[in-house]
Amino acid sequence: MVTKMKKFVWKICPCCEGSGQVENPAFFNGFTSSEWNEMHEDEHEAYLAGDYDVVCQECNGSGKVQVPNVAAMNFSEKRKLVAELREAQLDAQINAEWAMERASGL
Repeated sequence: MVTKMKKFVWKICPCCEGSGQVENPAFFNGFTSSEWNEMHEDEHEAYLAGDYDVVCQECNGSGKVQVPNVAAMNFSEKRKLVAELREAQLDAQINAEWAMERASGL
């Protein structure tokens, strides 16, 4: 994201809430009751204990992220930050549109 500015603060990662791990994307839709009933009790315990969790991609498992300290920035640094955020948002929009086109077969 923003790489050239020096005025940052560390915050707890909002994605993993500081744990460094998130639920495995394979389980985002959860289980049906019949799938859950077919699982062995050991698998239930492992799932509930987080044994299948994966490293958070937002913080790379550290549990914290650096964010700009806008209050400590001067006007030109704030302008640069806004420009970088807009560019990142535009890139994300373009990537989302491309993904939708690929998914629809266009």
